[in-house]
Amino acid sequence: MLWVRSDADVTPAVAATRRATVAMRRLIAATVNGAASAEDLEAAADELERLADLLEPHARDSRYAGTPGVRRNGDNSAILESHPMIGPSNPLAPPISLTRDADGAHATVVYGHQYEGPPGRVHGGFIAAAFDQILGAAAALSGRVFFTGSLTVKYRKPTPLNVPIQMEGEIASTRPRTVHVTGRMLVNGEVTAEAEGVMVTVADDTFHGANSE
Repeated sequence: MLWVRSDADVTPAVAATRRATVAMRRLIAATVNGAASAEDLEAAADELERLADLLEPHARDSRYAGTPGVRRNGDNSAILESHPMIGPSNPLAPPISLTRDADGAHATVVYGHQYEGPPGRVHGGFIAAAFDQILGAAAALSGRVFFTGSLTVKYRKPTPLNVPIQMEGEIASTRPRTVHVTGRMLVNGEVTAEAEGVMVTVADDTFHGANSE
């Protein structure tokens, strides 16, 4: 089950936003540690300032604005569209493709050099953030409402840039107030990182009041 809509199943406005997001991701990658001349960068800055002036008046204060809010077991695609980890309309989000089935959550991602920590390797903070998302997606299969209580990541091997990475997450156990989840990150079948998470269940009104998922 996809968490976000396919490109063929979105409105023209969302399609245009996704196209702009792809272009912005290219721009971010080209700017990070780039070697363009000062003249080219000044020209780019002029154009970017013009575009910022064009789009800023239409910006919303929250990705929840204009939506009915999070719906348990409902269609949350409008909120997930600009999600900071998996949103196809969020240029800061790594291009993580996330699905779920009865066994848990599954994801694929390729990290470009804008996510580089050690030479040629993914920064560990981005790995931890991805695990928070994947384990949360798995825990949601419990049908409960929760926040992340703790997240422990074990880095087994350096995770390389620019190669397909697979991630998996599943529920390990449930208790009255918590959901325990585990996950793995793999490159060519080898585990580069593992994670354990404890999700603390909360009442629906607490969850919605925080405007977070």
